[in-house]
Amino acid sequence: MVSTQGVHVDPKKIEAVRTWKTPENVKELQQFLGFANYYNRFMPQYAKLAAPLMNLLKKNTPYKWEPKHQEAVEQLKQALTSAPVLILPDPERDYVIEADASDQAVGAVLMQDQGNGLQPIAYLSKKLHGAELNYPIHDKEALAIVIAFKAWRCYLEGRRTTVYTDHCSLKYLKTQPNLSRRQVRWIDFLKTHFHYDIVYKPVHKNKADALSRPTHVAAIQIEGMNPLLKGLFTHGYAIDPEIPLAKKRHLLQWDSYIAYRKGSTKTWVPNYPPLCQLLLEEYHDVLYAGHFGSNKTLTGIAKHYYWPHLAEDVQKFVTSCDTCLRMKSSKQKKAGLLQPFPVPEQPWQVVSLDFITGLPPTTSGHDAILVVIDKFSKMGHFIPKHTTARTEETAQLFELMSLLGTKLAMSSAYHPQTDGQTERLNQIVEQLLRAAYKDEISKWDLHLPVLEFAYNNATHAATGQTPFFLCYGRHPLTP
Repeated sequence: MVSTQGVHVDPKKIEAVRTWKTPENVKELQQFLGFANYYNRFMPQYAKLAAPLMNLLKKNTPYKWEPKHQEAVEQLKQALTSAPVLILPDPERDYVIEADASDQAVGAVLMQDQGNGLQPIAYLSKKLHGAELNYPIHDKEALAIVIAFKAWRCYLEGRRTTVYTDHCSLKYLKTQPNLSRRQVRWIDFLKTHFHYDIVYKPVHKNKADALSRPTHVAAIQIEGMNPLLKGLFTHGYAIDPEIPLAKKRHLLQWDSYIAYRKGSTKTWVPNYPPLCQLLLEEYHDVLYAGHFGSNKTLTGIAKHYYWPHLAEDVQKFVTSCDTCLRMKSSKQKKAGLLQPFPVPEQPWQVVSLDFITGLPPTTSGHDAILVVIDKFSKMGHFIPKHTTARTEETAQLFELMSLLGTKLAMSSAYHPQTDGQTERLNQIVEQLLRAAYKDEISKWDLHLPVLEFAYNNATHAATGQTPFFLCYGRHPLTP
């Protein structure tokens, strides 16, 4: 299950594994191992723990249950029921791999420091087979690294990765002479696809030895929901007359005290006005929400929540917002003939620029904003500037554009309709400034990045997607 804390095992599945009976034949053992293997990313020692059970599945091996097999089952149950929460990877940060090998298996953990120390993203383990069991320890340790890079290739390509190992000679893997053919293949694979450094960490400092999980890894503990919010949900479910009907129609699935739409990850919000009001304020009134219109506010809420008549409630809330009524002007005009512009083929192929001038000077001396918009994704950048610029600086800018081969098309003077898209974005920026910083006019330049985030994370009416998603292919994490 995915939550704001990270990825964790479904509590219902944990309860199921606790009550799993001892396998009495090969088929039941295969079912148990299939279930456990599905969650092996949460268990750093899976291959090692499951090895005695896997041996029972070998061809021509009699099914004879012994104490070591029962111990392996209990250890797997314990590992799964105490599995840590895994954080979600941040593609903008570098990664850390800690790899190790034993006589029978290899394993690794993928980690990242997102401001709270190294935290696990995924675990990996693999039982050695056939000729792999005869590898020298140097090759087994190297194999652990190669398997880790193959398994997490989608994360590691294009990012700098630091690999920790307790085998000292591996730090010379890139430069050592007299390589075997197997080692040449491995090094060629790593050099071709990845940017990595191998760092030696002694055994007494590397607690990942024998495929154990590093003790310095700061595994996240799931914190309970805010007591106020929990109380609103609990009371709302108790008094909402539609909840019993939804239960009867099997529309809900429960996780602790929170209900979800069946087959969806959206939280079912009870028809309780104080709770609905709180969520509407969170997705419209707060700074990073941006006081946008009903369509963008509805899209933001609908990503995570559902309740009957949600669209009507959003429309009513936004149209009665005091800040919006005071700070925004109506832009509704009579429809004219459609004159579409050519659509660029990729992001940042065609951009438009404009200035917002005449703003109150800030303590940093800024009194204007350079507005940059990508015509493909609609992504905007808001850059604080000074109104005045020297002639030499302007000439240098034109010379730079000429050297880069940029085609410059100037809009007509006193005719803003020439670049209506940028002019409209200028109006949005001004509305955001008025709505968010009406009492701090001398510091508006310090908060432009927050307003830029609010705009780029809001669904654009022309594309049906957020500019951030169209530009980067993913949604950002919100505070």
